Amino acid sequence: MSLRFLHLVTLVGFAVSVQAEGRESVLDAAATKIDAFLASSWKANEITPAPRSSDAEFHRRAWLDLAGVAPTVAGSRQFLADESEDKRERLVDRLLQSPQHADHMAAIWNEILLPPDAQTQLEQRENVASLHRWLREQFYNNVPYDHLVGSFLTAGGAADSGPAIFYTSHAVQPEKLAAATSRIFLGLQLQCAECHDHPYDRWTQRDFWRFAAFFSQLERDESRGARNPIIEDRPGREVTLPETETVMSPRYPGVSDPPERDPRGIRRRQLTIWLASRDNPYFARAAANRVWGQLFGRGLVEPVDAMDADNQPSHPELLAFLADHLIRLRFDLRQFYATVARTSAYGRSSAVDAPERPPHDSFAAMSVKTLTAEQIYNSLVQNIYCRSPLDSGAGPASLDPRREAFHARMRAVGSSPADYPHGVVQALGMMNGPETLAACSPERTGLLAALQAPFFDDEQRIESVFLATVSRYPTPDESSRMAAMLSSASDRSDRAQRLSDLLWALLNSAEFAMCP
Repeated sequence: MSLRFLHLVTLVGFAVSVQAEGRESVLDAAATKIDAFLASSWKANEITPAPRSSDAEFHRRAWLDLAGVAPTVAGSRQFLADESEDKRERLVDRLLQSPQHADHMAAIWNEILLPPDAQTQLEQRENVASLHRWLREQFYNNVPYDHLVGSFLTAGGAADSGPAIFYTSHAVQPEKLAAATSRIFLGLQLQCAECHDHPYDRWTQRDFWRFAAFFSQLERDESRGARNPIIEDRPGREVTLPETETVMSPRYPGVSDPPERDPRGIRRRQLTIWLASRDNPYFARAAANRVWGQLFGRGLVEPVDAMDADNQPSHPELLAFLADHLIRLRFDLRQFYATVARTSAYGRSSAVDAPERPPHDSFAAMSVKTLTAEQIYNSLVQNIYCRSPLDSGAGPASLDPRREAFHARMRAVGSSPADYPHGVVQALGMMNGPETLAACSPERTGLLAALQAPFFDDEQRIESVFLATVSRYPTPDESSRMAAMLSSASDRSDRAQRLSDLLWALLNSAEFAMCP
């Protein structure tokens, strides 16, 4: 019986199970269990959790986390006016099925998979765009995570097409690919054992090179010409332990027995089969921890790709449950995101009433996250320029020079979402950069041009500017002050300039640069 058939039988069985139990009850039960783990920890440590977030706070958070862009003005008005009890769940489901979610996930994974230099080199622009398009298609079609990773790790063909850039960006060297793969997909820093045994974990130098042996067969074939190289497997190629002639046979991390032989002798396929198996204690945990880190600003293990023996999870039982839940969902990431976003923990405010803020790793209050360059640019395009951020293929897949220039100035590679990584250059760029100047020009931006229409009154104009930038209505005090500023304008031109000044101030506020 083939592995493909066995997997098909498993998927059908799961589909019947979910249909029988009901999707809502399965996800709600898991979300309740997650909250119970956290509540037990808070009680044991005498931690008072933050209150439930406001609807405006949750709406902005969900859009930025799941779609990579702040909500539209019309969307905010509609959500804030909706009084139904399940509107948060419906919002999450709608966002997870949107093209924006697929594009946002592709942008996130482009950053994860590629070294920083591959993302910034001009000669790699088309290759990075190709990977982005491939990833976007996988997420749009909701390909199960284990299948996505399997397809990614067994990719070959043209070296500049889709996933193959992962191999070429690591020079098709087994040791570099082993280090990146173990870190990204297993959460293990095996590269610390490349030259000597790991100083803090159980991994030995032999463990590292045995894992690297899974990539020893890879070769960049330029027989068709240097301009058309391909990536392919050549059985028979081996790696040796450095400074020795000892050939290292492939082994999975922590497994002493050799892998089951692949019929065609291709080791990368052996690796992908093991990755998603229940015999692998790392894959599901690493994926679950990464999703948690994206939504909460930090992982249950932080950093998310350093799940080593000396870096234990803040909530071990919760992480184990999340990994099991992801496996039970057959690595359906949409359902997994929906589960976590349904929790009371994700719906808590980032504002705290207690005298002291709860520890960040307690997850008793939502961490405020800094917007990425991608989120800022997408929000400007959608809500201020009034164009779809997906025009001409958003994100790194777009070769729009304006987007690339903004990213080059604002990108903060390797920064934590819980930190504000920008300095003077980025602050000045937001204050006086071409994107902000265009956004605040009534002649060049859709929002300000639309607000000049005579059927808007000043209250509606002020509300629209607040909703377009910080995704909430102004407070009574803010509204009163802004209305006084507009009403004292000498003429229509002066009024338009003052509205532009308000927009500029909000775009340069800390609130605009944050996900609450």
